[in-house]
Amino acid sequence: MAYTITDRCIQCHQCEFVCPVGAITKDEQQRYQIDAGRCNDCVGYHSVPQCWAACPTNIGCISNLATLPPSISAKPANDYWEKWFVTYNKMVSELKTQQISEYWREWFDQYSQALSQQLQTPTSVGVNQ
Repeated sequence: MAYTITDRCIQCHQCEFVCPVGAITKDEQQRYQIDAGRCNDCVGYHSVPQCWAACPTNIGCISNLATLPPSISAKPANDYWEKWFVTYNKMVSELKTQQISEYWREWFDQYSQALSQQLQTPTSVGVNQ
């Protein structure tokens, strides 16, 4: 096993879901761990280990704990979420300030009416009439 889940894990559950062999479980303290007996580094399934690829923090699951640079280990785990919320809030405020043009409003109205009509029309799929 070349991968380890670190104490920087934010418990997002992504690694557990993507592991093709089910090698990632929770221990008694409800922290994720990789079972060395089951882990095969995703060989035969994917070109890169999926626990590492799916980790949103890039430091929750790493290839070798000893190679963790001091600059990364000094960062608190919630830095990821702080940056995420800053980006999220910025995008929401930009969307709220944008004006919807009359073209898109008209297009949406026509599209929703056409879709509503199609959904209300009964169809027989695969039946000859």
